Order: sequence, then C-alpha cells, then structure tokens
Amino acid sequence: MIQTTLAANQATILWSIAGSDNSAGAGIQADLKTIQSFSAPEQPLHLCTLVTAITAQHSSGVDASMAVSVDLLHQQAMALLKDAKPAVIKIGLLVNKAQVLWLTDFLQQLRKNQPDLLVIYDPVAISSSGSTMAEPGLYQTVMQHLLPQLDLLTPNLPELEALTQSPDHQQAAELLFKAGVKAVLVKGGHADTSACTDQLFISADFRYRGYPAYTHQISLSSPRQQHAFNHGTGCCFSSALAATLALGYALEDAFVVAKTYINQGLSQPVAVNHSSGTVGHWGFPSNPLYLPELLPALQPPTQPFAPLKAALGLYVIVPSVAELERALAAGVKTLQLRIKSEDQALLRHEIQQAIELCQHPDIQLFINDHWQLALELGAYGVHLGQEDIDQANLAALQQAGLRLGISSHGFYKLLRAQQLCPSYLAIGAVFATQTKNMGGKLQGLQKLARYTALFPQLPLVAIGGINENNAKAVLATGIRHLAVVQGFAKATDPKLWVQQMQQLISEALHAD
Repeated sequence: MIQTTLAANQATILWSIAGSDNSAGAGIQADLKTIQSFSAPEQPLHLCTLVTAITAQHSSGVDASMAVSVDLLHQQAMALLKDAKPAVIKIGLLVNKAQVLWLTDFLQQLRKNQPDLLVIYDPVAISSSGSTMAEPGLYQTVMQHLLPQLDLLTPNLPELEALTQSPDHQQAAELLFKAGVKAVLVKGGHADTSACTDQLFISADFRYRGYPAYTHQISLSSPRQQHAFNHGTGCCFSSALAATLALGYALEDAFVVAKTYINQGLSQPVAVNHSSGTVGHWGFPSNPLYLPELLPALQPPTQPFAPLKAALGLYVIVPSVAELERALAAGVKTLQLRIKSEDQALLRHEIQQAIELCQHPDIQLFINDHWQLALELGAYGVHLGQEDIDQANLAALQQAGLRLGISSHGFYKLLRAQQLCPSYLAIGAVFATQTKNMGGKLQGLQKLARYTALFPQLPLVAIGGINENNAKAVLATGIRHLAVVQGFAKATDPKLWVQQMQQLISEALHAD
C-alpha cells in the first residue's frame, strides 16, 4: 500500500445564488465553469451553489422555469455554512419578491460577522433570448431592499433601464448609488454598435478589503463579435469578476481581466449545434489580442519612446549620488536615481552629477519623478508614476529622445500605461517592502506570470522586496528584469552581490 502526504492549499470559498441551467451554458453551471477557469493549485477557488430556480432551457431559449421555495433556499445556505463562510457571493437569477426579501435579511445577518464579504448581483430577470424568468415587480423590491447589501451590480442595458427608469448611464449609476449599491458595471452587449463597451462606475463609498478604488469611472471597449454562440455571456462576465476579486484583485483589475476572459470565450466559443452555442471556458486569458481598449484613450506622443539601448537586467534604485557611485563600482549597468527632496538646488546638483557619472555607453540611468530637470540636463531616461504621466510633458520627453519607464500596479494600470508606448513598464510591489506601502495590493508571483503573457510588447521590470533569496522565483514567472532597492543597499559585499544577481538573470535568459 502506497501512502502519500496530502498538502492542500486552503481554498477561497465563493457562493453562486442563481438558477440552474440544464443546458450548462448559463446560470450556476456557467458559474462553475468560470470559477474553475481561474482556480489554480497555489490559489484554489471553490464554488458552492444555492439554486433559486430549476429551468428547462437550451442555447436558444428557456422553455420552463420553477422557483425554489424560500425554505429550501434557507436550508441550502445553512448547510453550506456548516463547512465554510463565503468570501465572495455572486447572485444571479432571483425569481420572486420572497427570494429577494429572504436574501436581503440573510446578507444583513452574514455581514454582521463578515464585514469584508463581497457581494455581486447580476440582475437576471429576462434571458438573452427574451424569456421572462422572474415575476413582475421584482426590480422594485430589489431597489427598495436588496441594493444596500450589494457591493457591485452588473446589469446589461435593458436591466439598467428597468431598474432605474433612466436611459442615461451616469444618471442611472448615481440613482443606484443613492439606493445603496457601491459600484455598477454596465454591460454594453445590447447596444447597437460595432464595438461592445462596458462601463464601470465606482462610488466614493466603495472599499475593497478596506482600500478605496484607483478611480471612479472606467470604460473598456472591444470589437463586437457577431455570432449566436454567446449563451451565458452575462453570467460568465459577473462570475469572472467574482473569481478575480476572490483572488484579491482590485476592482479595476478584475474588470480588465473579466472583459479579457469574455473576449477569449466569445472568440473561441463552443458550438452546441450548427446555429447556436455557448461562451468558451479556456482558463485564465493569456493572449494579448483579447485585451480590451481603455477609453478614453490616453494621448500618446506622435512616436513611441526610444527603445532601451540594452536589456535592463539588474536595475538598482539609489537615493543619492554617493550610493550611485557605490553601485557603479559594483558593476551595475542600469540605475535609477530616486531622491526624495524638495530642495531644487540640491536636486539639480545631484541629477547633473549623476548624469555625468553615467556617460559610459554601457550605463542606463533613469531619473525618478523630476522629469523637467532630466529634460533640461539631458538625461538618458526618466521614470514616472501613474499620477505623474498626467502632468508631465510626454511629447517633449519623447522628442528629446529620453527613455520612459512607468510604474504599474495591476492589469488596469498596465493597460493604461501601455497606451503611451513607453520604453519599459515596472510592476510592483511584488513582495512587502519597507520603501512603499502598497495598501494591501501586493502583486505576488502568480500575477507576474500572467502579466508576462498578456503584456509581451514591452520590457517588464519587477520591483518590490526582491533580493537574492527570492530572485529565482521571480525569474521563474518569465520576468527578466529585476529592480532592487534594499537588497543592494544592505549588501555587505556589493560587487559579489551584483555578480550573483546578474548570474541568476543570465541563467534565466539562457533557459528561454
């Protein structure tokens, strides 16, 4: 008899409260497929289900539907709570007012002990084929009772207008905010346009794990895919959001990934027969062709920024010219001067001195933040944060031939920064670091691997908590450029430390 030791990672628990689709294209069955697409051994997701209705349907319509009693719904919930409480709840089809009122009360009770519970509602009442599955007046009960218990609402255009009686998306979102919901994602699949544009409105009250969102309105657009193999698109979209939020993604990042997942599924659908079918479920999206366009687009310079004259490799960030000289002596070829000072005379002197020290053709020096002085003094390159690119004169930097690096903290910010065609993109913080508080939004190794697949056009630099002990794991994700701060600063033998780090990068490059 062979004995094995089971080493299982704790799964994040999600619930789907929705209807059962016997054709397995929408409803709970689609939720199960979607959640499984995002589950991985290192971050497993487990979806539990509460069935609100049993339907008889196919890829082209719903023939019959029967509501589950509130008593049985409650028993399903109590049974699940004996195992584990959910981190995220995704709600789909609610059939009648009694189910809405029960769910409102249940969520109120659950939130008392779970303030971080995230609840998403996809307000399904009419199928995409036009079949009515909910009783009249359901949305009025939702507006009056359920909305304050929701974090995110994901209506399509007919559902949004039925809920709010407003055809204006911004006005409708404001009405829903006043009713208690924290964020609204308007799905644009029903618009009669050549592109499918989805809009995310985020209220100032939205908090995810205690942290606010990056922004308050985002629009993502992709070319419309005109075919009938799209059963379950709305269910899968909201489930993809639930999955990515359960993985710890910020809401904006979850939006980008969910939209990319739907684009992938519609590009590779499953044909049930010759004329209809369902969205395909092919795992976490990894093809950049499926990424949406961020609207309104940032206005890039007339030409891409100058390419790097050499691979970044080991990228050391230093706080002073003295530390820069120490790094150069240790053999570092790529550096960033990051001086936190408001003294303009000091800044000018230090930047000028750093530029003079880095005139060798093998050296690449980037000036952090102070783009005006970098431009005036003829620097090789600058590095800017996402907030800085809105104020900087990017056209002047590009015309002067400066290289541009931009900080990014997730899929949304990578998508935003990529529009500017910079010389490289930096991603961080990978691990916890003493130099910057990332507000709980650390990137981790799994995300790094996914970034390298979806954003292959530009060099990606990993930053944040990277040292000689974890560099190999970072390089295993496909990243080939490592930015370090404390790792180099604390090295007792800088030259040996640099050689060891450069060797690790070289071995990863030769393995490609």
